[in-house]
Amino acid sequence: MRLIILGSGSSGNALYVESGATSVLIDAGLSAKETARRMTAAGLDPTKLSAIVITHEHTDHMKGVRVMSMATGVPVFMSEATRAVCSFPAGGEGITWGQTIASSEPFQIGSLNFYPFNIPHDGVDTFAVTVESGGVQVGVVTDLGYITQLVAERLRGSTLVMIESNHDRDMLKVGPYPWSLKQRIASNVGHLSNDETSRWIREDFDGEAEYVVLAHLSRHCNHPELARLSALQALEAHGSLFFRRAEERLRIAPPDRSSEWFEL
Repeated sequence: MRLIILGSGSSGNALYVESGATSVLIDAGLSAKETARRMTAAGLDPTKLSAIVITHEHTDHMKGVRVMSMATGVPVFMSEATRAVCSFPAGGEGITWGQTIASSEPFQIGSLNFYPFNIPHDGVDTFAVTVESGGVQVGVVTDLGYITQLVAERLRGSTLVMIESNHDRDMLKVGPYPWSLKQRIASNVGHLSNDETSRWIREDFDGEAEYVVLAHLSRHCNHPELARLSALQALEAHGSLFFRRAEERLRIAPPDRSSEWFEL
């Protein structure tokens, strides 16, 4: 399995995962044009995608899905509840629809096995997912207010964990957002703080992953080095072997460009 993060943050989220002849885009929050540009720059052909999987209805996760599907014929996998609240022009006419999925039912696309699970976020049917192929598991967990026991359990055994570290609590308090948005972000159905992500590392991380990728960082209420330092301190307190190579294995998903490739 290999993957590349095409975008991560409020400007748009998209993760490309492939195994053998199967290639899937998890979320399409960038414009279709920008998604295609970043894929092409990474040596990928957008028309060769096997499917697009949408985790929830917020714009930064599905902005480009309609045009992507119409332009390439790639099938879109989405839950019934999510599809019902998406305001697609002409009711989504022109989109190639794939399997209707749900937040608690496993599904398969080619050689990739998907295991979605509920997370606390203010979408109608928001889910995180682990993706497995050939004994390799990747955990993708962003857009949640706190880490439940279910989330912690599902992430165990992952070779790579991509997990949200959205904001620094103090920066959020004094940041430029309206008070109502600050309350939403900090709520139990908002986004993970650096502190909450670090708590997961200290208390529930199994230490087995080759990589931990901190994702969905806020531009205005976080800084990559703050997120990294918080995670490093938690890894040191955790005491796992991961910490010995943490500078190499702890990564930050860049908000405005693609990441490096991860070969697993």
